[in-house]
Order: sequence, then structure tokens, then C-alpha cells
Amino acid sequence: MGLTGLAGYLPAGVVWVYPLKTVLAGGLLIGFWRRYPEIRASAGDDLPSAGTTGLASLLLAIVVGVVVFVIWILPDRLGWVIPSLTESTEFNPYEHFQSTGQRVVWIGFRLLGTAVVVPAMEELFWRSFLIRYLIDPDFRQIPLGAFSWLSFGATVLLFGAEHHRWLVGIIAGVIYSLLLYRTKSIIACIVAHAVTNLVLGIYVLMAHQWTYW
Repeated sequence: MGLTGLAGYLPAGVVWVYPLKTVLAGGLLIGFWRRYPEIRASAGDDLPSAGTTGLASLLLAIVVGVVVFVIWILPDRLGWVIPSLTESTEFNPYEHFQSTGQRVVWIGFRLLGTAVVVPAMEELFWRSFLIRYLIDPDFRQIPLGAFSWLSFGATVLLFGAEHHRWLVGIIAGVIYSLLLYRTKSIIACIVAHAVTNLVLGIYVLMAHQWTYW
């Protein structure tokens, strides 16, 4: 979050800050992987926080991911004006980088971050930690998918607030949370989030809709 805030104030910050965030956050996720039983657990593990992720749940997660992608771009496609927290910014790597190699490396980091690191990091925070912590500070004793109106509402609103398009961010947060309640699986939420971000990234590259990045 600190690096994100600093990016706009640093020379060419957008060029190197995103790869740096991807490496740091990805490295921390790998380093602390054993601390996340909700990801490591497989079907049948006797852990209070571990959901099961079968084929049906994974297929549902993929569908949810695509649905959220459609919801994310639909207002712009229909010409609707939706509220946002800040002004839209664009970064076109094809205009910024003269070298094809530099473009490929930066786009690779962007896709790796948005489709792998961000889904794992955000789902662990929002729908594994915070949504349970708001039920009981001893959140590890709360099963995944446990519901309370406070934890659901607060998590969804805060999830929306971290996105430039806060209204569609809230809707996405509602859908991802409903997926959690349905599957009791953080893995399913990560898959859905990853599908949304990956398809959005492909759309950005194909349609040159850089405001989504």
C-alpha cells in the first residue's frame, strides 16, 4: 500500500513500483506459505479453517470469475457514468517502452501480479482473515464461510473502497463473499479472483483499455 501511494510521486514510479510490489508480495506469500492452512489443506483435512475444493467448486469459481469481469467492464461498455474515488489514469506500455523486450517483461510482471499474487494476497486478507476476525479476534477458530452481517458488510465495503471503481468493487466483493459462503473455500475465491483479473488483463491488452490497469 505504501509503494502504491508513492508510485505517483516517484520518477517513472509506475514502471518499477508494480514489479517491485509483485516480487515483494509474492516472496512473502511463498515464505509464509506454511502458515496458511486454508490454502494448503486438501479435501478431508481435519482443520477448522479448511474448506474443500472439488471440481464443482472450481468450475463455479471460474464462472464467478468471468461474471465479475463482465460486471467490471459492463458500465463502460454501456456508456454509464459510475462513481469513482479518483480520476482515471492510463499507462500504455506500448507507448512508454521503446524496446519490445522491456514491454514483454513489464506486461509479464503485470499479469503475474494481477492474476497470481493479488488474488492470493487479497483473498487471504479479506475473506480468510478480516471476514473471520470481525466475528471473533481469535479468527483461526472461526470456520471459513461463517456468516455475520457485520463481517460481511464491512469486508465488502472496505474491499470496494480499495478500488478506483468502488461501486463495481463492492459488487465484486459481494459476489466473492457469496462464493466463500457457498464453497467454504478460500482456494475457490482465489481461483475466481484470478480468473477475473486474468481475463481483465487479456482484455486490457487486446482492447488497449489501459484505464483498467
